Amino acid sequence: MNIGRISTGYTPRYHQAIIHKGLKRFSVLVCHRRFGKTVCVLNEMHDRAIRNPLKNPQYAYIAPTYQQAKRVAWDYMKDIVKGYPQELVKINEAELRIEIKRPWKGDFVRFVLLGSENENAIRGMYIDFACLDEFGDCSPTLWGQVVRPALSDRMGGGVFIGTPKGKNHFYDMAQMAKYSETWYYGCFKASETGIIPQSELDAAREEMSEEEYNQEFECSFESAMVGSYYGKYFEDIDRQGRITNVPHDPFLPTEVSFDLGIGDSMAVWFVQRSMDEVRVIDYFETNGRGLDFVCKAINDKKYNIKECYLPHDGKVRELATGEARYSVIDKLLNLRSQIMPKLSVDEGIHAVRQLLPKCYFDSRKCRSGIEALRNYQRKYDAKEKVFTLKPKHDWSSHGADSFRTLALGVRSQYRKTKNRRPLESVGMDWDIYGE
Repeated sequence: MNIGRISTGYTPRYHQAIIHKGLKRFSVLVCHRRFGKTVCVLNEMHDRAIRNPLKNPQYAYIAPTYQQAKRVAWDYMKDIVKGYPQELVKINEAELRIEIKRPWKGDFVRFVLLGSENENAIRGMYIDFACLDEFGDCSPTLWGQVVRPALSDRMGGGVFIGTPKGKNHFYDMAQMAKYSETWYYGCFKASETGIIPQSELDAAREEMSEEEYNQEFECSFESAMVGSYYGKYFEDIDRQGRITNVPHDPFLPTEVSFDLGIGDSMAVWFVQRSMDEVRVIDYFETNGRGLDFVCKAINDKKYNIKECYLPHDGKVRELATGEARYSVIDKLLNLRSQIMPKLSVDEGIHAVRQLLPKCYFDSRKCRSGIEALRNYQRKYDAKEKVFTLKPKHDWSSHGADSFRTLALGVRSQYRKTKNRRPLESVGMDWDIYGE
């Protein structure tokens, strides 16, 4: 069957054309607001899909949430296929999936829109090409643990698109691509593209703070994430070099804190204290696993655990056994845990802010936990155009909630610490203290 030429109605602007020409197997695009990055990448995906020589290729657009994927990309995706004969296109509104038959090959191509909040729904898929939109708002494990393995057997590719929100994992990915010979990196600022009229940019500059304007329109990663609870604290932590190599000291006791999330999402922090130092040596997070799995993972680390802090819902009983969660944890870890009082979120956040100036984080083992703390932010009310007093619940919540429990636990125990060994005795350079 010869279907002739198909028009998607898309004509790339100058800078979009630069992107289409420059993209490599893996790419990172840092773009100002209203650049047109989503339309650009969706059309790139369509073009690659139709030309793909493999059987039944599958292309995925992944947004931070499923609803965001639907709101941002679904109408664009349907517009792309409007020019096809109706009998060749199957649109599934319920599952945000489009299939296009390729009669000349006897197969089909599939486009799916997904949300990163349910990583387990993506695991096991094969993907020929993936677009990760606003990657900074997604879990940092999405790429390495979920999407990248799904590309491997078909040598698939991927593109990260977004606008900066502080120096988070999207920033790390952008920096890696910027200096890589095998990745494509593009940065498109509003002052350089000419897409948004200067009069509109001038008006936006008057209405927004400088850091907001530079972040949204000038692609600046330097400002802390707007609405972040701990962004300013991590600016100090970065400047003072307190994200570094923090080795486990076998002669110091280890303290752990839990977040016992809904749906078996759990996050655990590991710290050791000496004098006024809080050495954050490790972080562990899992989804869809029970307490037995989590406690086994903790025991396998061979840390000398002496204190365990649980949130107030540690008293909740497991449905399967009827046994309280704290009791299960105590038996599996062979200790007696402490359940923190139910305080307001604000009180917990205040405790974290008091603790952070004392903290040194291990850069490797705590990487995903650090990203959770950086990205923990207030919920934004789009109607009123203000940040609310309540935290935004997303992938960062579990790590942040667990650290809040840790801060409360450490605060209650701080004066009881008697172990006082300098960090240099376990291999850390004193230079990071400026002494």
